[in-house]
Amino acid sequence: MSDEKLPTYFIGHGGVSILFKPGYGPVQQDLREIGKEIKALKPEAIVVTCGHFQGESDAIEVNLKEPTKVWHDLGPSWHTTFPHVFEYQYEHKSSRALGEKVLQHLLDQGIKAAGVERDLDHGIWVPFKLMFPEGEDELDIPILQISTYAGNDLNAHVRLGEALSSLPGRILLIGSGMIVHNLRATREGTADTTVARSIEDAALKALSAPTPRERNAQFLAFQKREDWLDAHPTEEHVLPLYMTLGVGRDWSEYKVWNQDRYIIGQSYLSFRLGKLPSAGEGLSGRL
Repeated sequence: MSDEKLPTYFIGHGGVSILFKPGYGPVQQDLREIGKEIKALKPEAIVVTCGHFQGESDAIEVNLKEPTKVWHDLGPSWHTTFPHVFEYQYEHKSSRALGEKVLQHLLDQGIKAAGVERDLDHGIWVPFKLMFPEGEDELDIPILQISTYAGNDLNAHVRLGEALSSLPGRILLIGSGMIVHNLRATREGTADTTVARSIEDAALKALSAPTPRERNAQFLAFQKREDWLDAHPTEEHVLPLYMTLGVGRDWSEYKVWNQDRYIIGQSYLSFRLGKLPSAGEGLSGRL
């Protein structure tokens, strides 16, 4: 098992609301199932790109801070509406040595990169609290966050994933974002989930494509959709998905979680690319 490459995951991370507001039980349950699967893989570390961390220029930024703490990167309205969320913590490990290793690997792969220091934003600690709950199934390995690129070049993020895929060792690569992320639509609160449903259906169709090449081509064509701007007024939350496509460029196997659990402006769809090293057949998508 030690010589086999680990699969990669895209996590629809949601906001801090999924930790305590009613109605998120099914989303929480599927994130927990993903966490159990990841723990069974026994990775030595997790490297995450997230929709809340874009580089400042044309370089990938690698977090070198150790230790890191929870960053309550929430809007000012949370202080008056739900102040208790600023008490949330998430105990975790960080590793400057791992960050330096990943940084050097990216440079060796021809990826422009630089080290920075920052704390763990809610695009990681929120889903990780559900995937690896404290007092029950904590992670005992380092979590390293790296940025996406500034801008919206999807192909650049596929290439980033390809570069990361050759990291030595049992390092698990995760993209944390949302396949539909339009907070304006969420705040307006209409009853129309047409866009979220349509984009999610297209993603499921792409995942079931006959080859990884065709799958990636379908995902890369999403920017040409008429409803893409309605799904992503800004594209930072979908960029981590394209990193995972680069990691899994040779893998046709996949599994889906949190299908059909969308709300106005947001989709929680999550998936794995690649098969489980200890599993046999039957890893096709759950549609």
